[in-house]
Amino acid sequence: MSRISFFRVPKPKQFKYEPIFYDERKEALKLREQQIKQELGLADPNEPRVSNIKGRMREYYKHNLRHKSRGNIRFIITLIILCILMYFLLYH
Repeated sequence: MSRISFFRVPKPKQFKYEPIFYDERKEALKLREQQIKQELGLADPNEPRVSNIKGRMREYYKHNLRHKSRGNIRFIITLIILCILMYFLLYH
């Protein structure tokens, strides 16, 4: 007879992970070559187009980060100027 257990511990799921090597420089070079070929009109029209979503997202995040940091610096400078102005107005 089998035992009835209230606490059943499931076995961990097994998977087979094979790491994939990714060379960012090589990928960027290949993308740049494709862009230049398209600009010069040398690209093969039968060749499927590869979307550059990953590159666009990376550029968007870099651009967004720069603008946020600039906004924070402006806010801090404005806050310091207002504090100095309030100090002079209240104590002089």
